Amino acid sequence: MLDYLIEIFTDRMRLISFGLITFFFFLESFWPYLSRPENRMQHTAHNVGLMLVFILLAPPINYLSVLWFEYVDHNGFGLLNLFELPSAIKIILGMLMLDMGDYFYHRASHRWGLLWAYHRVHHSDFEMDVTTGYRFHPFENIGLLVTQMLSSFVFGYSLEAVTLYYLIYIPWVITQHANIQFPNWFEKYFVYVFATPDFHRVHHSYPRVYTDSNYGDLFSIWDRLFGTFKKVNPKEIKFGLETHLDTKKHSLWFMLIEPFRK
Repeated sequence: MLDYLIEIFTDRMRLISFGLITFFFFLESFWPYLSRPENRMQHTAHNVGLMLVFILLAPPINYLSVLWFEYVDHNGFGLLNLFELPSAIKIILGMLMLDMGDYFYHRASHRWGLLWAYHRVHHSDFEMDVTTGYRFHPFENIGLLVTQMLSSFVFGYSLEAVTLYYLIYIPWVITQHANIQFPNWFEKYFVYVFATPDFHRVHHSYPRVYTDSNYGDLFSIWDRLFGTFKKVNPKEIKFGLETHLDTKKHSLWFMLIEPFRK
């Protein structure tokens, strides 16, 4: 199981992600939903450059987290291991708790200056498309994984729950950011449970009242439960941050050094 997890988090998931990004990038090129970047090649180069740095640094961090998840599961730590639960129920509850932890970490990354310094790199893209899905500062992943590792110790979700969550989550994140129009029925009904693309587009818009909403990564239910859900017509959305409209702030070098700037 451990070898399989490591393979999923590295080689296989990279192939799946690359295939999805390529597919959506092609659709965006010919049938964009909202406005297309004026200089798309430059926009793509900056985001893909950041993605490559992120991918190069991610494997050792992911490897350590997998070792921790296996350790927690093997030793039966956490609340879920205090009860005799059917495997399917334990997996579902584990996925929900994992996603709820991500929701609260996401909220903290908007409120705590240290975390926001890294997370705003992702939010600063004012021409959102599928490449935005990997526009993360390479060090931002550390805080999220540390949070997940701590929450796994508290709740005790299984390796199967972690595996299934990421098998759904990673393709979903790429889909969320794609600049294509999904069917109306998809957005109308799926949004009650899942963080659909239109749901997530609000989170990538400004003013800050919209940026600080719709935090859900996979599920939208947390925003409804904790009062952070907002609905906005996608055609009225302005992507990015008001503090990052200058194109000079979107180069690969600037995005890498921004968290360390005073």
